Amino acid sequence: MDSKNEGTIRRAPRFWRKFRFVAFTVCLVAVAPCLLFVGCQSRIIYFPRPYPPGHTERWQKTTHGKLVTVETSQGKQTGYLQGRLSAPRRLWIVCGGNGTVALDWSEWMQDHAPREDAFLLVDFPGYGANEGRPSPGGIRESLGKMIPAASLALGWPEKPEPAKLRIFGHSLGAAATLIAAADHGIQRGVILSPFTSTMQMARVMTGLPVGFLVVHRFDNEARLRQIAARGTGKIVLFHGSQDEAIPVEMGRELGTNFAGLIEYREIPGAHHNDMPETHPGVISAAMRRVAE
Repeated sequence: MDSKNEGTIRRAPRFWRKFRFVAFTVCLVAVAPCLLFVGCQSRIIYFPRPYPPGHTERWQKTTHGKLVTVETSQGKQTGYLQGRLSAPRRLWIVCGGNGTVALDWSEWMQDHAPREDAFLLVDFPGYGANEGRPSPGGIRESLGKMIPAASLALGWPEKPEPAKLRIFGHSLGAAATLIAAADHGIQRGVILSPFTSTMQMARVMTGLPVGFLVVHRFDNEARLRQIAARGTGKIVLFHGSQDEAIPVEMGRELGTNFAGLIEYREIPGAHHNDMPETHPGVISAAMRRVAE
């Protein structure tokens, strides 16, 4: 064999071993952030916290409310029913954002919400006193059982008339209440600081087209299409112009795409969490209008 060819043959395996190592390293560097994103989604989306001891007693003493407890695949789930519990005009389904618990909204509802109505304050699985872990499916199941249970607690039929139901949700809670609206025929409500979808939020947060990797899929656009397809409705959407968590452009997009259903209200200078404190009057007025 020619000595030149023999040297080439000896070098070839070393070259391919080095090439495979470099290719593997490049792939690992490229894929690792995606794997990390997939594995850490729950910690990015949800920030559950428990109630301190005695929370139920203090809430009941202040509001004279009722506990609504159901069993789901995630375990025991507890909702908080307050407001006018004897022959209320409407029942509002209330969900807060990913860093809040249901009772964070109790005092605000007492002070600013329509006096003629009842309010079901709902925690996600794993939040407050609830068992389990949060997920879109778990939230849907919980709401699906909580609403009939609350209806019975008010002396209504187990399947309440959709016309008597309203939604109120902030941020991730807006997505949760839109799921309830789509599933239970609810056509009216108020939502604060919503995103378009968690798939689009993933792109905003990472700067990369990683929406296809999102496991916890909340799609407000899809839910609004379902609601709009049923006919007449009114959802007042508030978004702060200086929202630092969810881009105000997402609220604008929803308002534009669903102009027949959504009344879009942009609050100049407001941030993601401060609208209920800085602009309670305009939110309260919107609730009174959609309650009619």
